Amino acid sequence: MIFEFGHQKVDIDVEKTRQFYHDAYEIDCDCDGCVNFVKAVDTLPVSANTFFEDLGIDLKKATEIYVCCQNDDGTLLYGGFCHVCGTILDSDSFWGEMAQKGNDPFHVCPHFSVYFHNRVDYPHKENFPKPVIQLEFFGNIPWVLDKPCDY
Repeated sequence: MIFEFGHQKVDIDVEKTRQFYHDAYEIDCDCDGCVNFVKAVDTLPVSANTFFEDLGIDLKKATEIYVCCQNDDGTLLYGGFCHVCGTILDSDSFWGEMAQKGNDPFHVCPHFSVYFHNRVDYPHKENFPKPVIQLEFFGNIPWVLDKPCDY
């Protein structure tokens, strides 16, 4: 299925992607940042969760997540990436031609952006269906754990 996200056009096999995430293991890190992310995903705006669901991605099973910083409003700026079964149709990656032209990432909702590229980090998920591209994300996510935030 062909999707257009801002200045990027991608062809995604949603069913293959969905099947992978259905069978995939959950994030296995028990640090506060990862535990908070998994619990806080459900608090994202409906548009963000719908975006990932429409692509077949279970964001709670992201390949990589990390906390960049704590924002003034108490939310955390997270970054991370997921893999998607598909191809980029209009360029090699966001950081290639598109970034040089001054294009912004696609905003899923306020304070949550994504972009795609062909570089695939952590290819240890060798059973991921081919072809594979990487969806990078950055977004503000609330702290939901019943303990102080140390970020």
